[in-house]
Amino acid sequence: MKASKGGLEQFLTYRLHVLNKLSERGASERYQSKLGITLPEARLIAAVGAFGPFSVMELARHASLDKSQASRAAEALMRRGLLSRETSEQDGRLVLVSLTADGRELYRKVMPVARKWNVDLFASLDESERDALARALDKVIEAIHAEH
Repeated sequence: MKASKGGLEQFLTYRLHVLNKLSERGASERYQSKLGITLPEARLIAAVGAFGPFSVMELARHASLDKSQASRAAEALMRRGLLSRETSEQDGRLVLVSLTADGRELYRKVMPVARKWNVDLFASLDESERDALARALDKVIEAIHAEH
C-alpha cells in the first residue's frame, strides 16, 4: 500500500493500524495452525512464562490485551489445564494466574513461533532499514510518552 498525498493512508496512526492488523492476522494464523491456540492465549502464555504469576489485570497490561480479552483467554487456558489460579499470599483478595507444567511446555513452543514471525516480518528490510525503523519507532514512542 502506497501512501497517497492527502489521503488517510498518509497518517502514521492509520498505517500503524494496518500494519498491526496484518501482523496480528499472520501471528494468529501461525499460533492456531502450529499450536492450536489463539493470539490472545499465546500472549498470555508468553507474558506469564516470561514474567511469572500475575493477576488478570496485570496480565492484560503485559500481554497488550484489554481486560475482557485477557479474562476470556485466561479462562480458556485454565479449562485446558495450561494456567492455574491461586490466591496471593500477600493479598488474599488477589487471584494470581500461573503456568501449569503443560503451560510451561506450551511456553517453550510459543516463543520460537513468535521469534520466527518477528524475523519473517522484517525479512523485507535490510539491516540498515531495520535499524532505521527501530530508531524511528523509538523516537515516536518516546515523544508520545513525553506528552503524557
